[in-house]
Amino acid sequence: MNWCPRDETAIAEAEVVHIERQGLLYYMKFGNDDNSLEIASTRPELLGACVAIAVHPEDTRYSKRVGTSTIVPVFGQKIPVIADEEVDPTFGTGAVMVCTFGDKMDVKWQKKHGLPVIKEITENGRIDTSDPRFKGLKIEEARRKVVEELKKAGRILREEPVKQNIGTCWRCNTPVEIISRPQWFMKTKQMTDEVTASADQLRWVPPFSKKRLIDWTQSLDWDWVVSRQRIFGTPIPVWYCKKCGETLVADENHLPSDPRRDPPPREKCPKCGSSDLKGDTDVFDTWMDSSISAAVHAGWPSDKALFVKLFPADLQPNGLDIVRTWDYYLLVRSLAIFHKAPYKTLLINGMVRGTDGRMMHKSYGNFVETGEVIKKLGADAFRQWAASGGATGYDIPFRWNEAEHGKKFLTKLWNIARFITQDSTTGANAPKLTQPSTIDRWLLGSLQELITTVTNAFDNFQFNTAIEAVRDFTWHSLADDYLEAVKYRLQPDNDPADSRNARFCLTQSLLVICKLLAPICPHITEAIYQEMQEVRERRSIHSDGWPEPDKSFQDNVQMQEGKLLVEAIATARRKKSEKGLSLKSPIRRVIIRTQPSHLGMFEANQEPILRTIKAESLAVEETPSSEEGTTGLTVEIVP
Repeated sequence: MNWCPRDETAIAEAEVVHIERQGLLYYMKFGNDDNSLEIASTRPELLGACVAIAVHPEDTRYSKRVGTSTIVPVFGQKIPVIADEEVDPTFGTGAVMVCTFGDKMDVKWQKKHGLPVIKEITENGRIDTSDPRFKGLKIEEARRKVVEELKKAGRILREEPVKQNIGTCWRCNTPVEIISRPQWFMKTKQMTDEVTASADQLRWVPPFSKKRLIDWTQSLDWDWVVSRQRIFGTPIPVWYCKKCGETLVADENHLPSDPRRDPPPREKCPKCGSSDLKGDTDVFDTWMDSSISAAVHAGWPSDKALFVKLFPADLQPNGLDIVRTWDYYLLVRSLAIFHKAPYKTLLINGMVRGTDGRMMHKSYGNFVETGEVIKKLGADAFRQWAASGGATGYDIPFRWNEAEHGKKFLTKLWNIARFITQDSTTGANAPKLTQPSTIDRWLLGSLQELITTVTNAFDNFQFNTAIEAVRDFTWHSLADDYLEAVKYRLQPDNDPADSRNARFCLTQSLLVICKLLAPICPHITEAIYQEMQEVRERRSIHSDGWPEPDKSFQDNVQMQEGKLLVEAIATARRKKSEKGLSLKSPIRRVIIRTQPSHLGMFEANQEPILRTIKAESLAVEETPSSEEGTTGLTVEIVP
């Protein structure tokens, strides 16, 4: 198994991080001068554990050497020359050292060819040999010393630089060794096909994250080593008979149990009768506990009724970096115990990158403390950045300007809410919709479209789509277009029924916006909700119902007319700005040209056009020539 000599514990394949580094390839002479073999290796310190030389069976350079033996330089042991199809004849000299153990191929060849095991590396990363020149040296020190001795003996033929891809411990970055030591394993290799098939049936968001788990599953060479040589962790409830080696496992009635201090479940060994029993001092891998979290959350093993109701979990959210650990371990444990996947949908998020484009990490110095962002901009602005930063599952860079944009939007929303709620009334005088105008129907129709868009986005975990839709509607449809067009209707001298219609549309829009925004910005939406007198009897926005689209406002013809009206008003306001006029400055005339089918609509909406644009008169004319299928809308202003 993989072993970290610094932490002195076994580690799983998922805990091995491969890095590239520059090394040296040493060409060494094995055997006698008249019958030598040239072997290339990056690890001469393992010569003491060399048990064979392997060559490809079709490599004619060594066909006569297969079945013979040679002598390991410096250490002097006699080893066989064997043939194996997995030897790469193009690497080095084509003749490979088989050591116990330099890499996974060594493990495979040792088992396949029945080679002996020489334990040369100790658990703390020292050389264990009877040769006093190397005994007790650290691995790197031993490499230098062995090379020195090889050179003295004239056994180094040449050296050349080589790029190495070495495995390191994810926790301390120490190069990982492969050693032989009793461990506990879960037989996961035999479950590869079952895990792959199960993963293929689950919903993955985004879909490409599924491939990460399947590729990982199919790439594993070994079973999952679940024991760890650490102090803290869940104890392994096992005792061993010192006399015959029998294993005693605690039953469920004796759990939890720590064999490091608790007595065994039996006083004597059931096999030989000896009372000399010793508890296991190892603990479980942390993922052994985490891998049953979905089941435990669902009430297992104590509440079977709850377990049936809640297992498998609807959602498993986590980062892309732990798909091969948490998601994989959850799946293999669940399939082994319950014969089903522990979750239905996996929501996989990407990672945050710093302003330099690299993963945000303390060691890179490119990180920003969460507390710093919250202190400066608030939690809602920070959450809004996280939701809008990119598509689900993809890495997102942190940029202060994007987070600050979220703060500006929340300020805009707060100001809109203050304007809408300052004149709100309750009870019998609460705003009701009687005869909505063209622009009222357009806003309410757009609001229904917003509900549908945001609901679908949340259902598909597209949080960036949801937040952008809410921001666009709030900032443009509600504030820039509708609110500016109905301010005159809210004046005391306006028709009360018309004012109520406008207040109804504003209040309804604000309420829906807050509900749609609440999952992302829970604080400001709750504060606004509590200020809305119409809903003050309700406890919280987060316990209120999710909005449903009202089909009565989803009339395509009326929506098109309202959109055209809003476009005409916006165009006229823009032209005033282009001419250097204040939006409040009065003008003499507005001229709107459009297709014949829209003339009546503009004439019927003369008041909102004139009062919003601050114009004295309106002329609605037919467009002289317009392409079929277009509105043919043009707007002119006469200062």
